[in-house]
Amino acid sequence: MIWIIRNLVVFVFAIVMWKIMDHLHINNALAFVIIFILMFLILYVPILFTVLWDSNLKRIEKFLMSNKSKPEYHLFYALAHEIDEEVEDLIRLLLQKYKGIHKQALYKTVFAFYKKEILTVKEEIEFIKPLAYKNYYRAIVCMEEGNNAEAHKIIHEIPTPWMKNALLSELELTSNHHAAATELAQQALHQSKGLQKYVLFKTYQRKFPEMKPVKAR
Repeated sequence: MIWIIRNLVVFVFAIVMWKIMDHLHINNALAFVIIFILMFLILYVPILFTVLWDSNLKRIEKFLMSNKSKPEYHLFYALAHEIDEEVEDLIRLLLQKYKGIHKQALYKTVFAFYKKEILTVKEEIEFIKPLAYKNYYRAIVCMEEGNNAEAHKIIHEIPTPWMKNALLSELELTSNHHAAATELAQQALHQSKGLQKYVLFKTYQRKFPEMKPVKAR
């Protein structure tokens, strides 16, 4: 229903804008380009903001709930809430939809990591791009294999702050330093944005129940 209303609004907006362009005697080619850009901004910028930059967890969850029909988005919800059957079904759908080697490797790695199948993670990460995500999972593999020194080295090569602190938090947990792990997890949560922030928040709710609640912004 929301999408029907949204599409109707966009359609009406396009017609109104076309009439305005005509009234201003703007040539058709330029008018088409202007309207296309405006429609793109209206349709996709709010989605991109929520997916990549939003910090309001309630708003992010509302977005995920309203996009349950889209596996690319619903996967984040299923992972965050550890809904095993849905995670498996969604990964299967995404593997059918995206045939590129890098996308395939990323989804296979996410699923293998979710199921704690570290050997599969180790195999698939070699095909992952970009490098930050590859190193993120490489560090996890090292920790699972007990090679914390190598994990620490890889972590400090990762430029993304939330990734670095999330991994350092896991590293502290392997050494039973719970307080330090909690503090680093809090930093990772503060630094993350969009859908990744939502997944981290739900994960840390289970792992660090004493963690301070995140303020909506």
